Amino acid sequence: MQRRNLGASALAGAALAVSLPLAARAQSAAPDENVIFTGADPGHWAGVESLHVPAVTVASGTLTVTTPHPMSAAHYIVSHSVVLGDGTFVSRQTFTPMDKPVSTHALPAGYTGPVVVTSTCNRHDFWVTRLSV
Repeated sequence: MQRRNLGASALAGAALAVSLPLAARAQSAAPDENVIFTGADPGHWAGVESLHVPAVTVASGTLTVTTPHPMSAAHYIVSHSVVLGDGTFVSRQTFTPMDKPVSTHALPAGYTGPVVVTSTCNRHDFWVTRLSV
């Protein structure tokens, strides 16, 4: 009887030892990990961030967004989007493989504050740049 209890206890202990680190890792992961990528956090796409992170310039209330990505039928930037810090959608520009991934977006008159700019690649997912204007 004691050997059976020892074996069962050993199995339970091994299962617990394996499951606790997995549970801890699952709880510490951000909900958007490997869904939303940035230059500072390229996730599993590390090494391609320089071609996918949207670059933004601001002049006279207009954002110009550029993604320095080569465009081909097999691999291209699908779109740029701009959203204000409070979640207000500003605009979206979609691209074909023949387009250059450059877009302009007019901010609301007098707007100052946070802006979220996205660039979506058909192969390398969803990239974000956050800035304040």
